[in-house]
Amino acid sequence: MREMFDRIAGRYELLNTLMTAGLHRAWNGKAVESTGLRPGERALDLACGTGSLTRDLAKRVGPEGYVLGVDFSREMLRVAQERPAPNIEYRLGDATNLEAVEEDSFASATIAYGARNVPDLDALFSEMARVVKPNGTVACLEIARPEGRLSGTFYGLWFDRIVPRLGAAVSGDAWAYSYLPESVKAFVAPGELSDIMRRNGLQDVTWRRFSGGIVTLHVGTKPDRERP
Repeated sequence: MREMFDRIAGRYELLNTLMTAGLHRAWNGKAVESTGLRPGERALDLACGTGSLTRDLAKRVGPEGYVLGVDFSREMLRVAQERPAPNIEYRLGDATNLEAVEEDSFASATIAYGARNVPDLDALFSEMARVVKPNGTVACLEIARPEGRLSGTFYGLWFDRIVPRLGAAVSGDAWAYSYLPESVKAFVAPGELSDIMRRNGLQDVTWRRFSGGIVTLHVGTKPDRERP
């Protein structure tokens, strides 16, 4: 898996733009908005890839804030660091074992399009809940299979047939973009993902669908220890 992401890092953002017709920017915006971050606060972006969402979070918290982007792919991080910002730090790491990150140290933690690549979702959300402050938010943006007939038909044509060919042509890696629709099919249903977030220390978990249901955004809050 790591080697696959290393291979496609150089064309990753271009392909995201082509595959989503640029809609990923709006989806990222929804994720950033859901965090409730304010200027000067600290955010953590897991599976940050080449830093698309990380940079949006950095704009949200402003020059006095701080964003830490973590990914397990050295090449993804290398590409991300080609667009540096003074309030962003990138680190190589495991989203399910953030041993170098202190408890209660971020106002929000996010993961976008990466949860379906994590084999242990309990460990992922347990760590995200651990590192955010009480009343802090955890947001998960992910590709999903739509339920509607029309959107389902489009999804089947676009993601199952066209995206693998487009990805192979642009990235030169046919397997990586055949993996994409298969990973979405294998991922847990939105309701189950909500349950996983709740059992790992998050409350008030909600989720929404966007763009005909092909993307979901889950948001939960870490409980305030002073609340009864």
